[in-house]
Order: sequence, then structure tokens, then C-alpha cells
Amino acid sequence: MKAVTDEIYTPTEEDHLQGKPENSIQLYEDYKQAILNFTDSIEIKPKNRVIGFFRNGKVFCDICIQKSSLKIWINLKRGMLNDPKKIMRDISSIGHWGNGDYEIQVQTTEELEYIMSLIKQAVEITN
Repeated sequence: MKAVTDEIYTPTEEDHLQGKPENSIQLYEDYKQAILNFTDSIEIKPKNRVIGFFRNGKVFCDICIQKSSLKIWINLKRGMLNDPKKIMRDISSIGHWGNGDYEIQVQTTEELEYIMSLIKQAVEITN
């Protein structure tokens, strides 16, 4: 029975937060709330390594909570993101956990508004 339970186990947000420092948890909550403010129809689906944010059944970004930061992936193909400040990393040619070709690692909410403008570009494609 345990083998079957292990196979169908679905991680939760709590699993991702467990054992993380308070500053990482607060950082995640700040970014999560900003993402949820886009629209009422956003679903949060934790996966094994990341927490996916979905709209209309399509993932538009993923977040991985780390010890002192967050990694955020935006689910857009290379060349589709308008990032005038060029803060996102092009990861189209390397392996990574999240969906999409863009990644950023954040330790503060200093660029929160700008990063939300980038994520919103992926949200709008899920209409």
C-alpha cells in the first residue's frame, strides 16, 4: 500500500515551504500575492521541484523556493519576452526545472513591480 501511496503523492505548497527560512517564505508570499492579483482565475499547482501558476489550464510561471531566494521561470519562448531592463536570463539552451525560456533569481521585492510586468506578458497569452 505504501508503494502505491508514494506513487500518487502530490506535493503541496506547505511541502515547498517546510524547513525554509522565514525571509524566503515571506518573499514567496509577496510574489505569490502579486501574481494572484492579476486575475481571479489563477490556479496554484505544486509539483515536485516547483510551484506552478496556471491560467486556463496553461502554466505561465513557476517558482522554486530556495534558502535565501526564489527562482522564477516565465513560460515564454525565447524572443517573446519584452524585457527592456534585460534582467531575465535566457535559459533556452540549458536544462532547468521550470517551464519557459526565461529565469530570474530574486532575493528581495525591489524589482517586484517590474518582474510582475514580465510575468503578466505570459499571463496574457493564456487568454
